[in-house]
Amino acid sequence: MKVLLYVVAIVAILAGGWFSYGTMQKFAKLQDDRIELDKQNKTRSAFIVKTKKEAKVMETERDAAKTAHAETMANLDTVEGNIKLSKREASGWESKIAAQDEQLKKNLELMMSIKDAFKELGGDIEISEVPALVKRLEDELKDKNRKLEELQALSEVANKRVEANNIVINDLSDRIEKRAKRIASNDAEGMITAVNHDWGFAIVSIPSNMIVDEGSKLLIKRGTGLIGKLDVNAIEGGRIVADVDYQSMTAGMVVQPGDTVMLAKPLAN
Repeated sequence: MKVLLYVVAIVAILAGGWFSYGTMQKFAKLQDDRIELDKQNKTRSAFIVKTKKEAKVMETERDAAKTAHAETMANLDTVEGNIKLSKREASGWESKIAAQDEQLKKNLELMMSIKDAFKELGGDIEISEVPALVKRLEDELKDKNRKLEELQALSEVANKRVEANNIVINDLSDRIEKRAKRIASNDAEGMITAVNHDWGFAIVSIPSNMIVDEGSKLLIKRGTGLIGKLDVNAIEGGRIVADVDYQSMTAGMVVQPGDTVMLAKPLAN
């Protein structure tokens, strides 16, 4: 019985040892596998770190490339702008050159015309001689202008004298004309056209050249003799109303239509 137990115990021990050995081998293998896996993980981690660094470098290079590309595009735009500006400036210079050529042509034509104009002064005039000739001509022109101004001043004085004389002549003419009218008025005669003895007035028609005012006195004329006087009362155009001065009437005479009248006091000449 004990032997059996010993056998069983030995078997159990052997089985346990075997099991332990197998387990230990598996554990060792697992440990080796874990160590290998750790190594691989470290390798992968190192690779990841390296890859991240490389990616960072690549990102930096990419950003630098983008910046360089942007700068290149900006430079390209600047260059294109400079090219366009240069073309415009070139076009402007071409226009300026054309204008200068045209001006040069005009200057040459002007030089030739100046030479032709100065040929009358004698010989072939050089351009270098033109300033002196121009100075001489300017001096002559100034002298002629001065003389012209003197003549104009004299002419202005003469014109003023003529105007003053004309004023005097016109004044004399007016005075002569008025005098002639006054003289003619002294000889002019009007005619009595109606008489009202009840009111003591007469209606007299006078010519246009007979100057009469409300203070005038008229002499009544019949034939070649004077028979009385009239005092002017009112003037209505070419007709006057005059009061009969009965005290001045010649005895036996009565004013009547058809009698003529004349100024009692001639107008002064």
